[in-house]
Amino acid sequence: MKKVILALLIVAMISVSCFSLMACNSGVAVGFQNATTGKDYVESFSNLTAKGYSSAGLAVQDMINGRIKYVVTDKAVAKELVKAYSDKVKLIDINLTKEKYAFAVKNGNDELLAKVNEFLANNSDEVQAIIEGYTNGTITPKKFTNGDKNAPNTLIVATNAEFDPFEYMDGGAFSGIDMEIMAMFCEEYGYTMYVENMAFEAVVTSIQTDKADIAAAALTVTIARAEQVSFSDAYFLDDGEDASQVIIAPIADTTFDNCKTKEDVEAIIKNL
Repeated sequence: MKKVILALLIVAMISVSCFSLMACNSGVAVGFQNATTGKDYVESFSNLTAKGYSSAGLAVQDMINGRIKYVVTDKAVAKELVKAYSDKVKLIDINLTKEKYAFAVKNGNDELLAKVNEFLANNSDEVQAIIEGYTNGTITPKKFTNGDKNAPNTLIVATNAEFDPFEYMDGGAFSGIDMEIMAMFCEEYGYTMYVENMAFEAVVTSIQTDKADIAAAALTVTIARAEQVSFSDAYFLDDGEDASQVIIAPIADTTFDNCKTKEDVEAIIKNL
């Protein structure tokens, strides 16, 4: 009798565990890059199974391989990924958020913050030309390599070089919108630029802990981050249409094909 009761208990426990597991993972799986606003967006829908990755590119690869259904990421990044996998994925070209990107320094570093804001104000045309050149594919990207980290007047720049077109690796060199803007800034103010490449979720922490001087990583300005670091004036705005979260879908998926607005998309998401 004891053995029968024990067996029944084990079966019941397994059933409960399996039910709980299915309940936790019953929603459509949607990927995003860790610590981004894409994560916040996906997790705002309780019916979805949220899955984080170290880069949006890895999420897209998992989607192509059938492990997740969709990817949510920044629009400019999504465009580059869709170009790279044009025969496998497509962009749902509807803006789901309104954002602005800025550089960030440690709270209290007013001198550096003032320099960055002065630079952005005085070089707004040049900065926008860089942004448009990358997003339109009309620029020849520059490459930047690190020298001596301990050189005099070195500015340590924290980034996550897996976010094309803002920052990415080209061989052993850094390229991208943020890298070019930072290089211009360093040249104007007499700094030697040294780029520290790290996981995106470590970027803000590196500024707080003095492991880097400035964050240049397509950082969306949020209330939570503004409590941790000081943001510069925005250099990339939702007015430009690309500072938004969007969906990347498998090319054969027709789920969102008839959507015209954010509300259309979200009505479908809530019923996935």
